[in-house]
Amino acid sequence: MTTSSSPHRDMKSYYDFGAVDEPEWFVNEILAHRWVGQAHLEFQVRWTLGNVTWEPLAECKELEALDEYLELRGAKWPCDLLHKPDLPGRVASVT
Repeated sequence: MTTSSSPHRDMKSYYDFGAVDEPEWFVNEILAHRWVGQAHLEFQVRWTLGNVTWEPLAECKELEALDEYLELRGAKWPCDLLHKPDLPGRVASVT
């Protein structure tokens, strides 16, 4: 004896309403940099949607905004940026 099941019983259907899952974010400019410890460099990034976040060098190294930031500060490489010694409990920040 063969048992047949309804073809719609386990079927799940999804409809794409055409909504974008994630908005695209683009970097507007780099505002500042800071050294965390002796070797970790972060940049304060202003995004086109208005948010400002701190991002590690690894996330910024391919950005045109980083090239502009370095040029404005007379630095050829990110490691040439001003590096103030950290005070205990404080992150050095340069604007």
